[in-house]
Amino acid sequence: MAQDIVSKAKTVTSPDVYSDLDLFFTAHPITGDVSRKFDSDAIKRSVKNIVLTNYYERPFKPSLGGGIRNLLFDLDTDVKLSRAQKQLQSTIQMLEPRIERVACGFFKTDNNAMQVVIHYKIRNGMPNQEVEFTVRRTR
Repeated sequence: MAQDIVSKAKTVTSPDVYSDLDLFFTAHPITGDVSRKFDSDAIKRSVKNIVLTNYYERPFKPSLGGGIRNLLFDLDTDVKLSRAQKQLQSTIQMLEPRIERVACGFFKTDNNAMQVVIHYKIRNGMPNQEVEFTVRRTR
């Protein structure tokens, strides 16, 4: 939300500031409250959470999530890989309204892991943002 700030009889608008709670619930060193993530860090955490959430994991929202863990052993052809990238891209764009121009990439690292790279632009903000992480099968 933009706030109007009056400074020396001139109205100045501050840019939008995005903030989310830190999901590790670490305490702020001074206030002791739950820490918050701001701007690009908040959006990066949100995109990563969307991708790593499995379908039916969230109560009352069974279709929320990227379901990437279920795809670890299914991406054996280029057609399946392309379909999964498009599906993940549309899911991120639908669930995260603060970003645009999403592009996803999957890279195999070994038999039970996959490197996921997601590029995006923050609306009215910084271009060329990236989230990169490794997804591993635990069983």
